[in-house]
Amino acid sequence: MSRGVLSVRTALLVAAALVVAIPAVHGQAPGDFTTEPDQSMADAHKSFMTGDMNKASKQIRKASAYLRKEGDKIAKDARAGVNKAGEDLDHLGAAVKKGAVKSGDELKKTFAQVDNELARAWHATADAATKAGKDSTDALKKAGGGVEGAAKWSGTQLKDGTQASVDGLKKVGKGTKAGAEEVGKWFKGIGDGIADLGEKLKGSH
Repeated sequence: MSRGVLSVRTALLVAAALVVAIPAVHGQAPGDFTTEPDQSMADAHKSFMTGDMNKASKQIRKASAYLRKEGDKIAKDARAGVNKAGEDLDHLGAAVKKGAVKSGDELKKTFAQVDNELARAWHATADAATKAGKDSTDALKKAGGGVEGAAKWSGTQLKDGTQASVDGLKKVGKGTKAGAEEVGKWFKGIGDGIADLGEKLKGSH
């Protein structure tokens, strides 16, 4: 009898420890970013969580500067969204410096939107390249990186078709060649992911 009570108490203690651990994990930024602007945004989140608001603000501005540089490489019709994302980062950086941002989750929401907007812009750039008879895989790869980043920041799992497209595009970067039909599937998969995440990110406000 006492052994059963002890087992229940042990189970409850383990469960309580897990519940306590969940918010700590939730507050962390994804740690495997190796490209911009995610690297700067992840650094900003880390600085924010350790209470260094000035450093976090500088790193957010670094991510914003990267977006402005990327704007020159993106199709003209898609630049407005990227410029808006850069402005959102500037506002966020200023708010962080003033101490007006109280939660790391506020940063993650903005970072997810920035990544998804960048993905949308590169997807439109890939479309323009295809219509011009040019290779669209590089732009599509960047769109895939953006949608994957947005999913990580928002804690969302990409749909199978989108994830398969992201994975397929990564292989192209390692020397694998792709035919027009396969690229077309990736284009659709990434586009579906951008639209899906866009809706979810709207609902998170």
